[in-house]
Amino acid sequence: MVYQEFAPDPRLGHLVRNYFQVSGSLHSAREEHRFLPERLVRLSFSAGQTWQGSLLGGNMDRLPDALLTGLSLTPLRAVSEGENKVLGAELLPWGARQLFGWDARTVSLDLSLKYPALTRALGSLVRLSAWEEARQTLDAWLLELLAQRGRESGAGIQAAATLYRTLGQTRLGTLADEVGLSSRQLERLFVSEVGINAKTLARLIRFEEIHNRLMVDPDLSLAGLAYELGFADQAHLTREFRALSFMTPGLFGQVVRQRAYRSRDDGAGHP
Repeated sequence: MVYQEFAPDPRLGHLVRNYFQVSGSLHSAREEHRFLPERLVRLSFSAGQTWQGSLLGGNMDRLPDALLTGLSLTPLRAVSEGENKVLGAELLPWGARQLFGWDARTVSLDLSLKYPALTRALGSLVRLSAWEEARQTLDAWLLELLAQRGRESGAGIQAAATLYRTLGQTRLGTLADEVGLSSRQLERLFVSEVGINAKTLARLIRFEEIHNRLMVDPDLSLAGLAYELGFADQAHLTREFRALSFMTPGLFGQVVRQRAYRSRDDGAGHP
């Protein structure tokens, strides 16, 4: 599978972090994936078949062709069959809220029901691997939504942007002081404008930062990472990571190493 990222239209930059596309055949007819909590909301248009459910078991639901999901506090299991292609966008939570009315209570939103024509059009382009035309179509649609529903950034969005810049380490009281509000006033504005409370967003930002750094270097010092990201100690970081991923940082590091070895072996495979 090939994963690539692209910049959206500059006029969307305050709401959309990036576009991404996933292409290529799976290594086998059926593959399993684990999706960990993320700090952004994902909008995706897919051509293929994927089912998703809890890591703890139970029914698996087929994912719709157009889906908005993100900022869940629970890891999920997914199973893909055959060739899967995806075009998506990673939205800042206030972008998802403005454009689609998202909030943290929305586990996932099937957009194919409200936008069937667009879903069919983008699905066809993705199946044909007409990626540039698909991204242009996505750009035009999101810009249209922005013209209809966009609004100025208020104190809640400004505070959320600070949380992203400081990797979730700025306390609510400090954020409130910066915008001249009480903590209670800011929290109400934060939930109204961003769609999630400040504490939960800060947790997700810090968790994904740990996850991303361990993906790059699974042998990274956890004590040093705990200090840098404002945890009380390494044990605090480990408890938080386990709560959001159902595994310890050490076990996650082992998974990363195994994937690296498998990718290396695949690259040296037989013709």
